[in-house]
Amino acid sequence: MPDRSTPITIVGAGALGQALARSIHSVGRPVHAIVSRSLERGGALAEEVDSRRVEEPLEPAGEAVILCVPDDHIASVVERLKLQPGSILAHCAGSRGLDVLEHQQQDQIHLGSMHPVMVLAQSGRGADALEGATAAIDGDEISRAWLEQLAEDIGMRSVMIPPECRGMYHLSAALVGGLMTGLLAAAADLWEIIGLDRSTAASALGPMVQEAGRNLEALGVLGVVMGPAARGDTGTIRRHLEELGTHAPQLLPLYRELVLLSVPYALEQGLLDEQAAMALRSVVEAASD
Repeated sequence: MPDRSTPITIVGAGALGQALARSIHSVGRPVHAIVSRSLERGGALAEEVDSRRVEEPLEPAGEAVILCVPDDHIASVVERLKLQPGSILAHCAGSRGLDVLEHQQQDQIHLGSMHPVMVLAQSGRGADALEGATAAIDGDEISRAWLEQLAEDIGMRSVMIPPECRGMYHLSAALVGGLMTGLLAAAADLWEIIGLDRSTAASALGPMVQEAGRNLEALGVLGVVMGPAARGDTGTIRRHLEELGTHAPQLLPLYRELVLLSVPYALEQGLLDEQAAMALRSVVEAASD
């Protein structure tokens, strides 16, 4: 029966594989192997977590195998795995169910999934990168219990997402973890127009993003609704639209949609009344003509 002493093989040495391996190692759980074709990245990670690097998972892997590979690569990796009876096989794809592991749907192999809701970078934080994150976990009775214990050990909270809801769940995470990062980059680039570099912009905007995240966690959804759109400040919105039209017209459609997206939440919170909301929408719609 898998437990805390079960050797774990991590397949993939990207941002998630690195964060997971470091977190597992930091709490004293054994990392059996790092499967990676990158000698530099995979080798360095294996050394860091007192493990070894292998290029292909062709030999019988550890008693627990966690796939930290792109979604489209999972099936091909699974086909090449040789697992011991009683092993756990889990993937970390947020939008995929257990069916992607169907090539290993054999007796005595326990299938599961664990997707951390976290923004991870290749050169990001160390062993605490996943601490405080939420992990969407699924699996049979054995794999789910083992993954929930692993998540708890490395400081994550567990939630159960029904298979039919994983697409919407992953969309929510991708809006923040993937698409918002594009918005942050675009916001930083606006500083170059006023003669300041990206690093200065990152230093200025980073604390704002961190505080917004803290507010969301502490105050809830309505507690983070703020800014000129939420206040019904049509004059400021007009000036923003004019600046974008002159200097960054590619951002105009996005800005308009984000302003309109804020309106229902500002109404719900009582920051706007219907008259102010109509005035705000009129300003935005006029800019799209």
